[in-house]
Amino acid sequence: MWSLKKMKRSYSFEIPVGMIKYYLFCPRIPYFVLVMGVKEKVTDCMIEGLKEHEKFCRSKEMANVYLKSEKLGICGYVDAIVKTSNGYKVVEFKSVEFNKRTLKSHLYQAVAYALLVEENFGRVISVVLKYRYRTLEFPLTVGLKRYVKHIINKIREICEIGLVPEYKESRRCRGCGFAWICRQA
Repeated sequence: MWSLKKMKRSYSFEIPVGMIKYYLFCPRIPYFVLVMGVKEKVTDCMIEGLKEHEKFCRSKEMANVYLKSEKLGICGYVDAIVKTSNGYKVVEFKSVEFNKRTLKSHLYQAVAYALLVEENFGRVISVVLKYRYRTLEFPLTVGLKRYVKHIINKIREICEIGLVPEYKESRRCRGCGFAWICRQA
């Protein structure tokens, strides 16, 4: 007799939540980082952003919290978790000015952190993106969660199969920290 109980998934590796933002920028980057072990070239802008990020986290009570999801096989540091009477809010700090082009990748990254918080603490009601001069708040919907789980599965597939996605030239390639290896793969 077959049991209809859900089987507990076990993953051979955890995907860092930051890979979601990378995947949305270019699906080749998770391959370079997770399969090949390539590191992104660190820029002065990245170092400055890290300093601002640390200042932000020092000012919050539940900040820079490391969480893992056994269910999804993801892990990462949540910038800030705010408890409310209705549930939790997940705050993702961005040390850049708001830009419509990067909004979706930041939102989906924050939703992945929200999934971590839900699994470890309980109900998340919204995600907050805090930019230098603007703060945006989005309700955590079933559709957002479903799409982020789809992205996680695509990244896992790239890593498990070990097949680098096809190269497609883009304007983004010029400023990419992985451009030096991309054309070689």
